[in-house]
Amino acid sequence: MMIEKFSMKFYDDVIRIWRKAGINVGSSDTKEELEKMFLRNPNLFLIGGLNEKIIAVVIGGFDGRRGYIHHLAVDPEYQKKGFGKVIMDKLIERFREIGAHKIHLFIEKYNQEVVNFYRNLGWEIRDDLIMMSYIPDKNLYKMNI
Repeated sequence: MMIEKFSMKFYDDVIRIWRKAGINVGSSDTKEELEKMFLRNPNLFLIGGLNEKIIAVVIGGFDGRRGYIHHLAVDPEYQKKGFGKVIMDKLIERFREIGAHKIHLFIEKYNQEVVNFYRNLGWEIRDDLIMMSYIPDKNLYKMNI
């Protein structure tokens, strides 16, 4: 699998993969929002291709100390073949290069298969934290795209 930086020309492919993989696509996944994320973290927003077809994607974000992983997905037709690990390893390598002290990700509780995927890669579940969210614009949040 070839791994490269995301480009907006791949937006529709990325949305297709997320939907096929069961990721909830919402208001933070519009073209405008993904472009913001890409411009802020151009070397951490990665796509994986095979035979000129996009089959994997992951978004990394960095706040100057910690890395965050969002929406890692592999097209279900290509899952369980190591492509998720390959793109994750590349992203972790990029986080190491910029000096991330720790990397976090969020998984919806119902998705035990994804929990197991990350556990197999060496990730640990934290039970010492509570995730909280604040929604500054309820009209924007959960809009359909």
